Amino acid sequence: MITIAILGMGARGYTYAQAIGELEDVKVTHVCEVNPIKKEFVKQMFKIEENNYYMSDDEFLSKGKLADILIISTMDQWHYKHAMKALDLGYDILLEKPIASTEKQCQEIADKAKKLNRKVVICHVLRYTPFYNKLKEIVDSNLIGKVRSITQTENIGYYHYAHSYVRGNWHRGDITSPLVVAKSCHDFDIIKWLIGSNCTTVSSFGSLEYFKKENAPLGSAKNCYQCKIDCAYNALDFYKKNPRWFMIFSLDPDVEKVLSNPEHPYGRCVYQCDNNVPDNQVVNMLFANNAVAQLNITAFSNEIHRNIKIHGTKGEIEGDLEAMIITVKVFGGKIETFDVRNIASDFSGHSGGDKRMIKDLINSVKNKNDKVTLTDIDEALESHKMAFKAEESRLSGGQPKTI
Repeated sequence: MITIAILGMGARGYTYAQAIGELEDVKVTHVCEVNPIKKEFVKQMFKIEENNYYMSDDEFLSKGKLADILIISTMDQWHYKHAMKALDLGYDILLEKPIASTEKQCQEIADKAKKLNRKVVICHVLRYTPFYNKLKEIVDSNLIGKVRSITQTENIGYYHYAHSYVRGNWHRGDITSPLVVAKSCHDFDIIKWLIGSNCTTVSSFGSLEYFKKENAPLGSAKNCYQCKIDCAYNALDFYKKNPRWFMIFSLDPDVEKVLSNPEHPYGRCVYQCDNNVPDNQVVNMLFANNAVAQLNITAFSNEIHRNIKIHGTKGEIEGDLEAMIITVKVFGGKIETFDVRNIASDFSGHSGGDKRMIKDLINSVKNKNDKVTLTDIDEALESHKMAFKAEESRLSGGQPKTI
Protein backbone atom coordinates (compact mmCIF):
# COMPACT_ATOMS: atom_id res chain seq x y z
CA MET A 1 0.00 0.00 0.00
CA ILE A 2 1.37 3.38 -1.08
CA THR A 3 0.29 6.16 1.27
CA ILE A 4 -0.18 9.76 0.20
CA ALA A 5 -0.49 13.03 2.10
CA ILE A 6 -1.92 16.14 0.47
CA LEU A 7 -0.86 19.64 1.46
CA GLY A 8 -3.44 22.05 0.07
CA MET A 9 -6.91 20.76 -0.75
CA GLY A 10 -7.91 23.32 -3.35
CA ALA A 11 -9.14 22.47 -6.84
CA ARG A 12 -5.95 20.65 -7.81
CA GLY A 13 -5.49 18.77 -4.54
CA TYR A 14 -9.11 17.66 -4.68
CA THR A 15 -8.71 16.47 -8.28
CA TYR A 16 -5.63 14.41 -7.42
CA ALA A 17 -7.35 12.91 -4.38
CA GLN A 18 -10.24 11.82 -6.60
CA ALA A 19 -7.84 10.23 -9.09
CA ILE A 20 -6.02 8.39 -6.31
CA GLY A 21 -9.34 7.05 -5.03
CA GLU A 22 -9.79 5.13 -8.29
CA LEU A 23 -6.47 3.28 -7.94
CA GLU A 24 -5.73 0.06 -6.09
CA ASP A 25 -3.17 -0.22 -3.27
CA VAL A 26 -2.98 3.57 -2.91
CA LYS A 27 -4.62 5.69 -0.23
CA VAL A 28 -4.74 9.31 0.86
CA THR A 29 -4.06 9.07 4.59
CA HIS A 30 -3.27 12.64 5.65
CA VAL A 31 -4.51 16.07 4.59
CA CYS A 32 -3.47 19.60 5.48
CA GLU A 33 -5.89 22.36 4.47
CA VAL A 34 -5.99 25.73 6.22
CA ASN A 35 -9.52 26.67 5.13
CA PRO A 36 -11.80 25.59 8.01
CA ILE A 37 -14.90 25.51 5.80
CA LYS A 38 -13.52 22.52 3.88
CA LYS A 39 -12.66 20.31 6.85
CA GLU A 40 -15.77 18.17 7.33
CA PHE A 41 -16.42 17.86 3.61
CA VAL A 42 -12.88 16.66 2.86
CA LYS A 43 -12.78 14.29 5.84
CA GLN A 44 -16.02 12.61 4.78
CA MET A 45 -15.26 12.62 1.05
CA PHE A 46 -11.86 10.95 1.40
CA LYS A 47 -12.35 9.14 4.74
CA ILE A 48 -9.59 11.04 6.56
CA GLU A 49 -9.34 10.37 10.28
CA GLU A 50 -9.60 13.37 12.61
CA ASN A 51 -6.05 13.03 13.93
CA ASN A 52 -4.72 12.85 10.35
CA TYR A 53 -6.28 16.17 9.31
CA TYR A 54 -4.24 19.34 9.85
CA MET A 55 -5.21 22.99 9.53
CA SER A 56 -1.71 24.41 9.91
CA ASP A 57 1.10 23.76 7.44
CA ASP A 58 3.70 24.31 10.15
CA GLU A 59 2.07 21.74 12.43
CA PHE A 60 1.70 19.27 9.57
CA LEU A 61 5.35 19.60 8.57
CA SER A 62 6.48 19.34 12.19
CA LYS A 63 5.13 15.79 12.46
CA GLY A 64 7.83 14.24 10.31
CA LYS A 65 7.21 12.00 7.32
CA LEU A 66 3.60 10.80 7.49
CA ALA A 67 3.25 9.09 4.09
CA ASP A 68 5.27 7.74 1.17
CA ILE A 69 4.39 10.64 -1.14
CA LEU A 70 3.45 14.25 -0.46
CA ILE A 71 1.33 16.14 -2.97
CA ILE A 72 1.99 19.87 -2.65
CA SER A 73 -0.92 21.75 -4.18
CA THR A 74 -0.74 24.99 -2.24
CA MET A 75 -0.49 28.45 -3.79
CA ASP A 76 2.60 29.24 -5.88
CA GLN A 77 4.22 31.48 -3.28
CA TRP A 78 4.24 28.64 -0.71
CA HIS A 79 5.76 25.94 -2.92
CA TYR A 80 9.36 26.75 -2.01
CA LYS A 81 8.83 26.63 1.75
CA HIS A 82 6.75 23.46 1.60
CA ALA A 83 8.94 21.59 -0.89
CA MET A 84 12.23 22.35 0.86
CA LYS A 85 10.88 21.20 4.23
CA ALA A 86 9.25 18.10 2.72
CA LEU A 87 12.52 17.06 1.09
CA ASP A 88 14.28 17.35 4.44
CA LEU A 89 11.62 15.05 5.89
CA GLY A 90 12.30 12.40 3.24
CA TYR A 91 9.19 12.70 1.10
CA ASP A 92 8.94 11.92 -2.59
CA ILE A 93 6.90 14.82 -3.95
CA LEU A 94 4.28 15.59 -6.56
CA LEU A 95 4.57 19.38 -6.86
CA GLU A 96 1.90 21.45 -8.56
CA LYS A 97 3.15 23.82 -11.23
CA PRO A 98 4.88 26.19 -11.14
CA ILE A 99 7.78 24.75 -9.14
CA ALA A 100 8.15 28.05 -7.26
CA SER A 101 7.73 31.80 -7.69
CA THR A 102 11.30 32.59 -8.78
CA GLU A 103 13.88 30.89 -10.97
CA LYS A 104 16.34 30.80 -8.06
CA GLN A 105 13.85 28.99 -5.83
CA CYS A 106 13.12 26.46 -8.57
CA GLN A 107 16.82 25.67 -8.91
CA GLU A 108 17.27 25.31 -5.16
CA ILE A 109 14.43 22.79 -4.90
CA ALA A 110 15.94 20.78 -7.78
CA ASP A 111 19.40 20.89 -6.20
CA LYS A 112 18.10 19.69 -2.84
CA ALA A 113 16.10 16.86 -4.44
CA LYS A 114 19.24 15.68 -6.23
CA LYS A 115 21.36 15.95 -3.09
CA LEU A 116 18.88 13.94 -1.01
CA ASN A 117 18.04 11.51 -3.85
CA ARG A 118 14.31 12.23 -3.68
CA LYS A 119 11.78 12.06 -6.51
CA VAL A 120 10.12 15.36 -7.36
CA VAL A 121 7.53 15.24 -10.12
CA ILE A 122 6.10 18.48 -11.51
CA CYS A 123 2.46 18.58 -12.60
CA HIS A 124 3.09 19.17 -16.28
CA VAL A 125 0.03 17.11 -17.06
CA LEU A 126 -0.07 17.95 -20.78
CA ARG A 127 2.70 15.44 -21.48
CA TYR A 128 0.37 12.71 -20.24
CA THR A 129 -2.59 13.60 -22.43
CA PRO A 130 -3.43 11.26 -25.34
CA PHE A 131 -3.51 14.33 -27.61
CA TYR A 132 0.07 15.48 -27.00
CA ASN A 133 1.32 11.91 -26.83
CA LYS A 134 -0.05 11.35 -30.34
CA LEU A 135 1.59 14.57 -31.53
CA LYS A 136 4.92 13.43 -30.08
CA GLU A 137 4.55 10.03 -31.75
CA ILE A 138 3.93 11.64 -35.15
CA VAL A 139 6.83 14.09 -34.77
CA ASP A 140 9.23 11.34 -33.67
CA SER A 141 8.18 9.13 -36.60
CA ASN A 142 9.79 11.68 -38.97
CA LEU A 143 6.58 11.80 -41.00
CA ILE A 144 6.88 15.58 -41.35
CA GLY A 145 10.67 15.58 -41.26
CA LYS A 146 12.66 17.86 -39.00
CA VAL A 147 10.58 20.34 -37.00
CA ARG A 148 11.44 23.91 -37.97
CA SER A 149 8.74 25.88 -36.17
CA ILE A 150 5.85 25.54 -33.74
CA THR A 151 3.05 27.96 -32.98
CA GLN A 152 0.87 27.22 -29.98
CA THR A 153 -2.01 29.33 -28.68
CA GLU A 154 -3.30 29.06 -25.16
CA ASN A 155 -6.86 30.31 -25.25
CA ILE A 156 -7.48 30.85 -21.55
CA GLY A 157 -11.20 31.56 -22.01
CA TYR A 158 -12.71 34.91 -21.07
CA TYR A 159 -14.54 33.48 -18.04
CA HIS A 160 -11.55 31.43 -16.82
CA TYR A 161 -9.32 34.49 -17.07
CA ALA A 162 -11.82 36.58 -15.11
CA HIS A 163 -12.19 33.86 -12.48
CA SER A 164 -8.49 33.15 -11.92
CA TYR A 165 -6.50 36.15 -13.12
CA VAL A 166 -8.76 39.13 -12.41
CA ARG A 167 -10.82 38.18 -9.36
CA GLY A 168 -9.04 35.05 -8.22
CA ASN A 169 -5.89 33.67 -6.65
CA TRP A 170 -3.54 34.52 -9.53
CA HIS A 171 -4.66 38.12 -10.10
CA ARG A 172 -1.30 39.55 -8.99
CA GLY A 173 1.90 38.20 -10.46
CA ASP A 174 3.99 39.90 -7.79
CA ILE A 175 2.28 37.81 -5.09
CA THR A 176 1.99 34.40 -6.74
CA SER A 177 3.94 34.15 -10.00
CA PRO A 178 3.73 35.82 -13.43
CA LEU A 179 0.94 34.69 -15.77
CA VAL A 180 3.44 33.26 -18.26
CA VAL A 181 4.88 31.11 -15.46
CA ALA A 182 1.73 30.16 -13.56
CA LYS A 183 -0.43 29.41 -16.60
CA SER A 184 1.98 28.55 -19.37
CA CYS A 185 5.11 26.86 -17.99
CA HIS A 186 3.77 23.54 -19.29
CA ASP A 187 3.17 25.06 -22.73
CA PHE A 188 6.89 25.78 -22.87
CA ASP A 189 7.48 22.22 -21.69
CA ILE A 190 5.38 20.81 -24.53
CA ILE A 191 7.03 22.98 -27.17
CA LYS A 192 10.54 22.04 -26.00
CA TRP A 193 9.53 18.36 -25.80
CA LEU A 194 8.23 18.35 -29.38
CA ILE A 195 11.21 20.26 -30.81
CA GLY A 196 13.67 18.07 -28.92
CA SER A 197 16.23 20.79 -28.26
CA ASN A 198 16.99 23.33 -25.54
CA CYS A 199 15.78 26.89 -25.90
CA THR A 200 18.58 29.46 -26.08
CA THR A 201 16.79 32.82 -26.45
CA VAL A 202 13.34 34.26 -25.80
CA SER A 203 11.62 37.59 -26.33
CA SER A 204 8.16 38.57 -25.20
CA PHE A 205 5.56 41.32 -25.48
CA GLY A 206 2.34 41.71 -23.55
CA SER A 207 0.34 43.93 -21.25
CA LEU A 208 -2.82 44.40 -19.25
CA GLU A 209 -5.02 46.55 -21.46
CA TYR A 210 -8.67 45.65 -20.97
CA PHE A 211 -9.44 44.70 -17.38
CA LYS A 212 -8.83 48.19 -15.97
CA LYS A 213 -10.97 50.90 -14.37
CA GLU A 214 -10.99 53.12 -17.46
CA ASN A 215 -12.79 50.38 -19.38
CA ALA A 216 -15.63 49.96 -16.87
CA PRO A 217 -19.01 50.59 -18.55
CA LEU A 218 -20.67 53.88 -17.65
CA GLY A 219 -22.93 53.35 -14.67
CA SER A 220 -21.38 50.06 -13.57
CA ALA A 221 -20.94 49.17 -9.90
CA LYS A 222 -17.94 47.88 -7.98
CA ASN A 223 -19.74 44.60 -7.29
CA CYS A 224 -21.81 42.55 -9.70
CA TYR A 225 -24.74 42.09 -7.31
CA GLN A 226 -25.27 45.89 -7.33
CA CYS A 227 -24.76 46.31 -11.08
CA LYS A 228 -27.52 46.87 -13.65
CA ILE A 229 -25.26 46.60 -16.71
CA ASP A 230 -25.68 43.61 -19.03
CA CYS A 231 -22.15 42.17 -18.99
CA ALA A 232 -20.46 38.95 -20.12
CA TYR A 233 -18.43 39.02 -16.91
CA ASN A 234 -21.36 39.25 -14.47
CA ALA A 235 -20.26 37.02 -11.60
CA LEU A 236 -23.75 36.05 -10.43
CA ASP A 237 -24.84 35.00 -13.91
CA PHE A 238 -21.66 33.04 -14.55
CA TYR A 239 -21.55 31.12 -11.27
CA LYS A 240 -25.27 30.29 -11.37
CA LYS A 241 -24.77 28.75 -14.80
CA ASN A 242 -21.47 27.13 -13.81
CA PRO A 243 -21.78 25.79 -10.24
CA ARG A 244 -18.61 23.71 -10.65
CA TRP A 245 -16.57 26.90 -10.83
CA PHE A 246 -18.46 28.36 -7.88
CA MET A 247 -17.75 25.33 -5.71
CA ILE A 248 -14.02 25.89 -6.19
CA PHE A 249 -14.22 28.65 -3.59
CA SER A 250 -17.55 28.06 -1.83
CA LEU A 251 -19.24 25.03 -0.31
CA ASP A 252 -22.39 27.10 0.16
CA PRO A 253 -24.34 26.67 -3.12
CA ASP A 254 -26.30 29.93 -2.70
CA VAL A 255 -24.57 32.18 -5.25
CA GLU A 256 -26.52 35.34 -4.45
CA LYS A 257 -26.02 34.96 -0.71
CA VAL A 258 -22.26 34.44 -1.03
CA LEU A 259 -21.58 37.11 -3.65
CA SER A 260 -23.82 39.77 -2.09
CA ASN A 261 -21.00 40.25 0.40
CA PRO A 262 -19.29 43.42 -0.91
CA GLU A 263 -15.93 42.14 0.35
CA HIS A 264 -16.07 38.84 -1.53
CA PRO A 265 -13.33 38.87 -4.22
CA TYR A 266 -15.28 36.73 -6.68
CA GLY A 267 -18.18 39.17 -6.78
CA ARG A 268 -16.10 42.15 -7.88
CA CYS A 269 -16.46 44.00 -11.17
CA VAL A 270 -13.68 42.78 -13.48
CA TYR A 271 -12.85 46.37 -14.37
CA GLN A 272 -12.39 47.44 -10.75
CA CYS A 273 -10.06 44.87 -9.21
CA ASP A 274 -6.42 45.18 -8.16
CA ASN A 275 -5.18 42.75 -10.83
CA ASN A 276 -1.88 43.33 -12.64
CA VAL A 277 -1.20 40.33 -14.91
CA PRO A 278 -1.28 40.65 -18.73
CA ASP A 279 -4.46 39.80 -20.59
CA ASN A 280 -2.51 39.17 -23.79
CA GLN A 281 1.09 38.00 -24.28
CA VAL A 282 3.26 36.54 -26.99
CA VAL A 283 6.60 34.74 -26.55
CA ASN A 284 9.13 34.10 -29.33
CA MET A 285 11.68 31.31 -28.89
CA LEU A 286 14.92 30.23 -30.58
CA PHE A 287 16.28 26.73 -29.96
CA ALA A 288 19.78 25.29 -30.11
CA ASN A 289 18.92 23.37 -33.30
CA ASN A 290 17.76 26.66 -34.91
CA ALA A 291 14.08 25.75 -34.73
CA VAL A 292 11.80 28.60 -33.67
CA ALA A 293 8.51 28.73 -31.80
CA GLN A 294 5.86 31.15 -30.72
CA LEU A 295 3.43 30.93 -27.82
CA ASN A 296 0.34 33.13 -27.77
CA ILE A 297 -1.48 33.54 -24.45
CA THR A 298 -4.83 35.30 -24.54
CA ALA A 299 -7.75 36.03 -22.24
CA PHE A 300 -9.96 36.78 -25.21
CA SER A 301 -11.38 33.46 -26.34
CA ASN A 302 -14.86 32.01 -26.04
CA GLU A 303 -13.65 28.58 -24.97
CA ILE A 304 -10.75 27.16 -23.00
CA HIS A 305 -8.55 25.32 -25.46
CA ARG A 306 -5.11 25.00 -26.97
CA ASN A 307 -4.32 24.77 -30.65
CA ILE A 308 -0.99 24.05 -32.24
CA LYS A 309 0.65 24.12 -35.66
CA ILE A 310 3.94 22.34 -36.33
CA HIS A 311 5.93 22.98 -39.51
CA GLY A 312 8.43 20.33 -40.58
CA THR A 313 10.73 19.93 -43.56
CA LYS A 314 8.43 17.27 -45.08
CA GLY A 315 5.00 18.38 -43.91
CA GLU A 316 2.90 20.08 -41.27
CA ILE A 317 0.59 19.23 -38.40
CA GLU A 318 -2.43 21.09 -37.06
CA GLY A 319 -4.08 20.13 -33.80
CA ASP A 320 -6.83 21.28 -31.46
CA LEU A 321 -6.74 19.90 -27.93
CA GLU A 322 -10.40 20.67 -27.23
CA ALA A 323 -11.64 19.05 -30.44
CA MET A 324 -9.14 16.17 -30.02
CA ILE A 325 -8.37 16.34 -33.74
CA ILE A 326 -4.90 16.18 -35.33
CA THR A 327 -4.41 16.73 -39.07
CA VAL A 328 -1.16 15.76 -40.80
CA LYS A 329 -0.34 17.08 -44.27
CA VAL A 330 2.67 15.53 -45.97
CA PHE A 331 4.06 17.67 -48.79
CA GLY A 332 3.08 16.16 -52.14
CA GLY A 333 1.42 13.29 -50.32
CA LYS A 334 -1.58 12.30 -48.27
CA ILE A 335 -3.59 14.25 -45.73
CA GLU A 336 -4.40 12.20 -42.65
CA THR A 337 -6.69 13.08 -39.75
CA PHE A 338 -6.51 11.47 -36.32
CA ASP A 339 -9.43 11.60 -33.90
CA VAL A 340 -7.73 11.18 -30.54
CA ARG A 341 -11.03 10.07 -29.01
CA ASN A 342 -10.56 6.80 -30.89
CA ILE A 343 -7.15 6.26 -29.29
CA ALA A 344 -8.12 6.57 -25.60
CA SER A 345 -11.28 6.51 -23.52
CA ASP A 346 -10.69 8.66 -20.43
CA PHE A 347 -10.29 12.39 -21.08
CA SER A 348 -11.29 13.67 -17.65
CA GLY A 349 -8.95 16.03 -15.81
CA HIS A 350 -6.77 18.12 -18.15
CA SER A 351 -7.83 16.14 -21.23
CA GLY A 352 -6.89 12.85 -19.60
CA GLY A 353 -3.53 13.95 -18.21
CA ASP A 354 -4.23 14.06 -14.47
CA LYS A 355 -4.93 10.36 -13.88
CA ARG A 356 -2.13 9.19 -16.14
CA MET A 357 0.37 11.40 -14.33
CA ILE A 358 -0.74 10.07 -10.93
CA LYS A 359 -0.45 6.48 -12.16
CA ASP A 360 3.03 7.13 -13.53
CA LEU A 361 4.19 8.55 -10.20
CA ILE A 362 2.68 5.69 -8.19
CA ASN A 363 4.30 3.08 -10.44
CA SER A 364 7.65 4.84 -10.16
CA VAL A 365 7.50 4.78 -6.35
CA LYS A 366 6.21 1.20 -6.22
CA ASN A 367 8.91 -0.08 -8.55
CA LYS A 368 11.64 2.14 -7.08
CA ASN A 369 12.58 3.38 -10.54
CA ASP A 370 15.66 5.60 -10.64
CA LYS A 371 14.22 7.50 -13.57
CA VAL A 372 11.16 9.29 -12.28
CA THR A 373 8.53 10.08 -14.89
CA LEU A 374 7.95 12.18 -17.97
CA THR A 375 7.95 15.32 -15.85
CA ASP A 376 10.65 15.09 -13.21
CA ILE A 377 11.97 18.36 -11.82
CA ASP A 378 15.18 18.39 -13.86
CA GLU A 379 13.16 18.18 -17.07
CA ALA A 380 10.68 20.79 -15.84
CA LEU A 381 13.41 23.26 -14.88
CA GLU A 382 14.13 24.09 -18.51
CA SER A 383 10.57 25.16 -19.27
CA HIS A 384 10.45 27.25 -16.10
CA LYS A 385 13.65 29.05 -17.11
CA MET A 386 12.03 29.83 -20.46
CA ALA A 387 8.95 31.23 -18.73
CA PHE A 388 10.86 33.39 -16.24
CA LYS A 389 13.10 34.79 -18.99
CA ALA A 390 10.02 35.52 -21.09
CA GLU A 391 8.61 37.61 -18.26
CA GLU A 392 11.94 39.44 -17.91
CA SER A 393 11.78 40.21 -21.61
CA ARG A 394 8.19 41.45 -21.43
CA LEU A 395 9.02 43.78 -18.57
CA SER A 396 12.00 45.16 -20.51
CA GLY A 397 9.93 45.97 -23.59
CA GLY A 398 10.65 42.78 -25.49
CA GLN A 399 14.44 42.70 -25.23
CA PRO A 400 15.80 39.21 -26.05
CA LYS A 401 16.92 37.19 -23.05
CA THR A 402 19.45 34.38 -23.14
CA ILE A 403 18.67 31.18 -21.27
